[in-house]
Amino acid sequence: MTQRRSSGLAIGLWAVLTTFGWAAEPAGPGHPAAPATPKASGIHQEVDVKASPQRVYEALLESAQFSAFTARTAEIDRAVGGAFSLFNGHIIGRNVELVPNKRIVQAWRVVTWPEGLYSIARFELQPQGAGTHLVFDHTGFPDGERDHLAAGWEENYWTLLKKYLEKSAG
Repeated sequence: MTQRRSSGLAIGLWAVLTTFGWAAEPAGPGHPAAPATPKASGIHQEVDVKASPQRVYEALLESAQFSAFTARTAEIDRAVGGAFSLFNGHIIGRNVELVPNKRIVQAWRVVTWPEGLYSIARFELQPQGAGTHLVFDHTGFPDGERDHLAAGWEENYWTLLKKYLEKSAG
């Protein structure tokens, strides 16, 4: 593993630990245990996009492109540990792991969720001919949110992303 990659992993791990409060002092006398993260079944979706992994990666992480395909404001700091605000501030979070043109892992939350509760959204980009096979997993969101979130990923990400990338390719 290169020094740069291991530094990125260390920063990514630090971001996850601090985001979820796991870097705090251990439970014990004077240190109560942190509340458990709500459990829910995860979301797994696979999408084929007629664009290269590089174009998909850029559209998901570049503020202007994200705003263009969603028609809503987005502010994205593309660094590991960098914050993002999407859909006019309705979704916020931090980039946990970024492997250019291959993987995006984000600590992701809806602003109306209980304070400090973040889920994990993982975008795996696999080359497929001239396009991309995107494997998406979303875990750690509150109970009762699965169906709403699954529909939201389809409507607000995949449908709009495919339309944007296919239009800009032509």
